[in-house]
Amino acid sequence: MDTQYKVENGTSYHSDTPEEVIRILENSRNNGTRIRIFYGDNEKCWNEEYGMIGRIGRSTGNVKIPLLIQNSRSMGGGAVLDNCIVRIDISPYVTAYQKKGVSFDRFVSTDIGTVYNETKDEIYARCKNAAAGKRLAEFMNGKRWAK
Repeated sequence: MDTQYKVENGTSYHSDTPEEVIRILENSRNNGTRIRIFYGDNEKCWNEEYGMIGRIGRSTGNVKIPLLIQNSRSMGGGAVLDNCIVRIDISPYVTAYQKKGVSFDRFVSTDIGTVYNETKDEIYARCKNAAAGKRLAEFMNGKRWAK
């Protein structure tokens, strides 16, 4: 089975990718804007922690797909699962896109640095102190871009 693509300005996106997501990714690619991507399915965010922040680049070859480039010194990056994007932030305070009907887990930190996933009622991580736990919880909730 061959994958069907939508081509926008020479970049190939999966055929199931919403037009709004394509517009935001193309804007980031053209302007060099850093974004944070949240992946998921039709019901739930996958809570990915690593490799979700960067600028959009484009691969080489016959089918040029979007790549997430970590920083200006990076020589490449991973492929963007553009049809699995459920949220895109353009700063820690601005959400440019959020898919309707998708639930996001809520993370909280205790005063000893343990981070709980309140939605699943389980421990997500143990941090070395309360400040590190607070930073991780805020990062996972999308309130900051660094842990």
